[in-house]
Amino acid sequence: MIHKKVRRILLGLLLLVGMSWTVVLPGAQAWWNEDWQYRKKITLDTTPAGADIPENLVQFPVLVRLHSGNFDFTRAGENGEDIRFVAGDDLTLLKYHIEVFDGVDEIALVWVNLPVVKAASNQEGIWLYYGNAKAATAGDAKTGFDAFDQGVFHFSEIEGLPQDSTAYGAHGAKFSGGLGLAGIMGNGAGFYGAGSILEIPEHPSFNFTSGLTFSAWVKISEPQNNAVLFSRAVDGMGLFITIRGTRVFVSGNDGKQPFESPQGLDLPLEGWHHLAVTMAQVGRVTLYLDGVESKWVDTKFDLSVLKGSLLVGGEADGSRAFTGELDELRIAGTKRSGAWVRANFVSQGPDAGFLAFAPEEINEGGGAAAQALVYLAIIIKNISFDGLIIIGILVGFMGVSWLVMVSKSISLFNTARGNKNFLEQYRRLTDPLSLDADPGLFKDSGIYRIYEAGLRNLDFLRHDLECGPKAFTAKHLDNLKAVLETGLVEEARRMNAWLMALTLSISGGPFLGLLGTVWGVMNTFAAMAEAGEANIMAIAPGVASALATTVFGLIVAIPALFGYNYLAGKIREVTTDTGLFVDLFALNVDSVYGESS
Repeated sequence: MIHKKVRRILLGLLLLVGMSWTVVLPGAQAWWNEDWQYRKKITLDTTPAGADIPENLVQFPVLVRLHSGNFDFTRAGENGEDIRFVAGDDLTLLKYHIEVFDGVDEIALVWVNLPVVKAASNQEGIWLYYGNAKAATAGDAKTGFDAFDQGVFHFSEIEGLPQDSTAYGAHGAKFSGGLGLAGIMGNGAGFYGAGSILEIPEHPSFNFTSGLTFSAWVKISEPQNNAVLFSRAVDGMGLFITIRGTRVFVSGNDGKQPFESPQGLDLPLEGWHHLAVTMAQVGRVTLYLDGVESKWVDTKFDLSVLKGSLLVGGEADGSRAFTGELDELRIAGTKRSGAWVRANFVSQGPDAGFLAFAPEEINEGGGAAAQALVYLAIIIKNISFDGLIIIGILVGFMGVSWLVMVSKSISLFNTARGNKNFLEQYRRLTDPLSLDADPGLFKDSGIYRIYEAGLRNLDFLRHDLECGPKAFTAKHLDNLKAVLETGLVEEARRMNAWLMALTLSISGGPFLGLLGTVWGVMNTFAAMAEAGEANIMAIAPGVASALATTVFGLIVAIPALFGYNYLAGKIREVTTDTGLFVDLFALNVDSVYGESS
């Protein structure tokens, strides 16, 4: 009776799985074209939790990064010729072009022109179709940008001159830097000073009467000597974006009233950063760093007077040369909004929270899913009672391990957020003991709990100061350090609590599954010996049910393994930050209240 009840429970779970598959597998939603075998849903998240884009964007080119973690390159054409992008209605083809498609290294960069990107939404998405050996290449860079993009340089070339990807074809005519370097996305360009200049000759498309937007990913490893990053100038009149030391300035002269941004934007050394400058034809000049407005200045400079070639990386005579690297250089004949600049940064950056890839869907009309359900039903029907006992134990392990992973993930997220909030407040203090903030803001912060313990200890030590020395002595500070380190150990112990449940699942799950398999195979061969004959139709179900316990063991162990490694990494990060604070707090107290202060 118990055996039958357990089997009914497993069959019920199977039914729930089958119902969920009907939601995500083909047949639940129309297929754009039956000639394509696979597809993926790509969701755009423009909410504050994602890309944080506060206004709608029109004709926006978004970068879709494909890699082995979100795309099966073995199911697409060798050069990606069969990939297609379809709007959320699963009817409208979208314009796109491929910058890189490498099936060997399994990486691809594809630019997709989105007719509309809705603000503050995570309900919109597009479809990526692939898996059609007969399909021809359909991507075209010339249709991937709006009319305002007057020059877009991916720097994807290995040699030769950088090419403009827009329909205008404003290609580089002179370049003495390096190509084929690793950029923030695909390849980038290297500028080595001493005349490494990219010259883009004057082109009919260069019309800035509606404004100007310059944007690029920039990487510098050393301070610059008043280097020209971008300029357009003739006969003493022109516009310049320069770097002095590590600060970016914008200046110009239209023959009437020269201007220069009064405060430079600080461009950190090392690492890639997205730099953008937007200008109205006459009016405000705004500088952005990594998608955030940083500096601005109001001017009377008239962009319409600009003439001549566009120069990137120095003056025409080779002076004021830039030393560094660039990627994804764009020149637009309009003043892009802050939301557009923000979207460019999050779309192109490597850690963007803009796009989310759903699981792959197969165009098989649901046949494969139905057959898989049949096979699972047969296996469950034939699982022996001892196999069900082992599976029940494994399910218990799985329930505990998942509960630990979820609860620990939430706890560590809250702790990290609380630590960040507290450290932001603490770093503003001139007196390390004068924090004046609502403790409720830091209720999840382990660092704050250690800080409170330190304050309580210092309050106790102040009694020694009433009749003794006028400042904390080395002995007092050693006492404080011991209290702080004790708090650090307690926080580490709290964060590591219950992780043993995961290690037990990792080590015990496969062995319990193997025990069930061996036991089941023994029973199968014993039944064969008793019957006196070998029949594949009789053996196969028993062996399949025996192997099912090993599968359950791996289902328990594998998520627990990944979860343990993830949680251990997060705990190390939080513990490191906490340890750094312990040293910082003790040092600050010594600096302000110690005998040597």
